[in-house]
Amino acid sequence: MAKILISSLGTGDIKKDSDQDYKKTIYKIDGKEYPETLTAKVLIEHFKIDKVIFIGTNKSMWDNLYYSFNGEDEEYLDELTTEKQNGIQLAKLKKLNSQIDSFLNFKGSTSILIEYEKNNADEIWDNFEILLNIKKYINDGDEIYLDITHGFRYMPILNIFLLEFISIFDAPSVEIKGVFYGMFSENKSEIIDFKIFFDLLEWSKAISMFKHNSNAEQLVMLLSKEDSNNDVAKVFTQFSNNLQLANMSSLWQFIKDANRKIKKIKESNNKIIKLLSDELITITSRFDTDIQSNFQYELAKWLYENKSYALSYLALYEAIISKSCELKNYDLDEYSQREEAKKSLGDDKYGRYFYTKHDDSISQIRNNIVHQSNERKDKVNQDIQKLPIFIDTFESYFTIRIGK
Repeated sequence: MAKILISSLGTGDIKKDSDQDYKKTIYKIDGKEYPETLTAKVLIEHFKIDKVIFIGTNKSMWDNLYYSFNGEDEEYLDELTTEKQNGIQLAKLKKLNSQIDSFLNFKGSTSILIEYEKNNADEIWDNFEILLNIKKYINDGDEIYLDITHGFRYMPILNIFLLEFISIFDAPSVEIKGVFYGMFSENKSEIIDFKIFFDLLEWSKAISMFKHNSNAEQLVMLLSKEDSNNDVAKVFTQFSNNLQLANMSSLWQFIKDANRKIKKIKESNNKIIKLLSDELITITSRFDTDIQSNFQYELAKWLYENKSYALSYLALYEAIISKSCELKNYDLDEYSQREEAKKSLGDDKYGRYFYTKHDDSISQIRNNIVHQSNERKDKVNQDIQKLPIFIDTFESYFTIRIGK
């Protein structure tokens, strides 16, 4: 595992008679101060970085970079200074890379050249494809730090997109540890970590997956990182497992106690969790009911909204039987009484939609799903289209008061 810093390198101060270096300031990070011109040098020291990937153009201040990493070859330094006037070539930076390796006492630092003269959409895409080569310098378990302080034009934005791309397609093999920007001032300059906004995107995606796809896997992973919310992570793990196994009765028994634990996330010290806690609580609160049939019916609606049509049919089927049991004061967990309640659904408007003997009924479609038969292979689209009709039709059924 290595700590890798990705940092952009600009042209520095290019005013007349300037040596093209950045201005020196006192950078502040985590309560510590570092007198320095280059933010990357601060991050290297502060986080004990193993290797650096510098991104720049053929006219970036590679000569100053070599000097700042204790390069002592005056002839090579002069070559860098001279050649960058017309555009330095990538091969010329090999010695610079070796010098950075020597400074860090770790092999693997490199430099990447990007284009900047076209300044159009094609150039931006070409540069993004060049930056994708960074992936070959990253191994499983590496920690990534991004410095966007000295990036020019659109490079900070492009680097952030690159990091997001890597985090999506290479996670969890690599970890994004920070996204840093040095807020320059003449005296003391704060280095800000923007990673919290990356974390916000991760949490938002995880909640969206749970809300719209009934998939809690990513949410469980993020919650598990919060020790104070370990109970909440277990709640969503059990919720997800029961849901994927279509264990409706067990899921209901479990959810009755779950909301109390889920509401604990509002007490979290994590700013992101507190920000998104109401969204999570809103999702789970819709299942908070003491009546099993109402829970199963609400679950069927939620699964339909998430396009989990097979599970929605299973939930709706069980909800109707549970409601029939409740109306007759039968034991909801007793198989024979559930069968009796199912048979009691006659030829009224609810029975016609539910019972097996009627064409295209909920029972027929549910049985086809459970037994994986081919009887309805030509009616897939029709069965999906009928599901919201079934759900709407039975809404009034679940409002019938028990004992009436």
